Amino acid sequence: MKPIDVSKIFIKGDLAVRSGLNYTRLEGEWYRPDEIFKADSHGWPGDWEGRVILALTLLEQSTHRTSAYLSEIISLLPKYLNEKGYFGDILPDGKFDEQHVSGHSWMIRALTEYYKYKKDPAVLDILERMLRAYLLPAKGAFAQYPIDPATKFENPGCWILSKLQTKTIHHAETSDAGCLFIMIDGATAAYEILKWQELKEIIDEMITRFMEMDLEALNIQTHATLSATRGILRFYEITGDSKYLEMAKQRFSLYKASAWTEAYGNFNWFGAPRWTEPCGIIDSYIAAITLWRLTGDAGYLNDAQLIYYNAFLHGSRVNGSFGTDRCLGAIETDDNLFLSPINYETYWCCTMRGGEGYAKAIEYCFFTEEDTIHVPVYNSCEAILELKSGPVHFEEITHYPACGIIRFKILNAPENHITFKLFVPDFSSETSLRLNGKPVAADIKNGFISIKEIFKPGDEFELELDLTVRVVETLNGNCIRGYHKFFCGPMLLGLKSAAETNSLDGNRFENYAESRYKSAGEVSIPKDAEIEYIGNNKFKVSDTDFILSGICDVRDLTCEDTMRQILFK
Repeated sequence: MKPIDVSKIFIKGDLAVRSGLNYTRLEGEWYRPDEIFKADSHGWPGDWEGRVILALTLLEQSTHRTSAYLSEIISLLPKYLNEKGYFGDILPDGKFDEQHVSGHSWMIRALTEYYKYKKDPAVLDILERMLRAYLLPAKGAFAQYPIDPATKFENPGCWILSKLQTKTIHHAETSDAGCLFIMIDGATAAYEILKWQELKEIIDEMITRFMEMDLEALNIQTHATLSATRGILRFYEITGDSKYLEMAKQRFSLYKASAWTEAYGNFNWFGAPRWTEPCGIIDSYIAAITLWRLTGDAGYLNDAQLIYYNAFLHGSRVNGSFGTDRCLGAIETDDNLFLSPINYETYWCCTMRGGEGYAKAIEYCFFTEEDTIHVPVYNSCEAILELKSGPVHFEEITHYPACGIIRFKILNAPENHITFKLFVPDFSSETSLRLNGKPVAADIKNGFISIKEIFKPGDEFELELDLTVRVVETLNGNCIRGYHKFFCGPMLLGLKSAAETNSLDGNRFENYAESRYKSAGEVSIPKDAEIEYIGNNKFKVSDTDFILSGICDVRDLTCEDTMRQILFK
């Protein structure tokens, strides 16, 4: 299966609204040319700049709108590089800083994506110089990264480890342990273009050390884990060596078992459920879709739906930004039955990662293979997809997941048999398919239902999924037991809760609003309660005044004081 050319898809509906809001946010004051090169104040050179360039590069392509500042930012890059061609201080020979490495991974990713998009030789020169001056000299150092929990900080060897730091009142003193392995993502993206043997050797070294680590014992950052996993999946695609696919599957499985919240977000560190981080959530979504594409296992698509419609979309805010949430259900955390913001906006990282998240959500609408179109996710759009027999031009109209009907209208197609394969999530017990109003007999195979026709302009076919309300027990590895949650389709349903403000004095972090909220008390809704859909993505619990709603509704984007009870007895 091949990803589509995003220049040939025109997104509509909720995803168009959300991606547009995020794109506009990324043109605000913190992301403009005169700000981004001086924004870092926590020792992550290249990080802020790289994330901005990456997000804008991908959103410009997927939304078909020219960025206000991207070209100017690119033109300023040489001015802010040091004499060796990278960002930040030049360290003594033989010393390496894991935060520097992590930050430069985002810049390397950004430069590769921009070069693929614009074919700008000046950007390729910057990329190659950065790799030769910054990454290649670190050969041998990655194998020495300290992985003994007892001595890691006492004897870090050639490494300057991620600093213990406190970014805000809410940000406990932490180290982003393992963040250097984010570089697996950047390095593999560069290798895909350059195919340097010495770069391949460093990638192998990084992956080997990453797989040697006990992620749980070291409290490794889950965002770093998932970024590394994405890089390993890319390396599998480049090399064809199945061992890398097995490594990625293993790490993703560990993440789900040990660091997944009951709302399908992440514990920011293994063993430390302080908050979720959209950076990691978005990486988990990309990894899940990629694992499906490479294995054909529809279980990964079910994971991707749960991640996207709950963790990803709840982490997006009414102003287009992204922020952290409570780790729903995590043992020994406060108000763990509730989902609400911890940091309303983490503009220094997560808002920028939202750009790639939405760009990928648009790209993932379809994948093609010969004369087959795979439809793994559902969004309203218009698309012109190139198949072996020629281009197929069609519209998709849906309000999924608020409604289970997905309709396709053919605008033009070659005079050959074309197959559409439509994903049927595991929650849909009844599924129907109709062509021009008439039922189509079709089996579900590997999670997909297929329709194969010689389509004519004006043909319409429609998939209907069962979106009845269902109950699921809490199930994730490090979460509380004895509670349940309600779903409609892939959507978690929540009960809006009154939120009491916990006032905090002093210590504001720039423009960030330092308010926290706690619940005004939990309520009980038994598993056998009758729940009736009353419209507008709302559900009434019989014999009560309780109204549940889907937490991903674009009409109800997350505000600072949004608090929903998700787990019930």
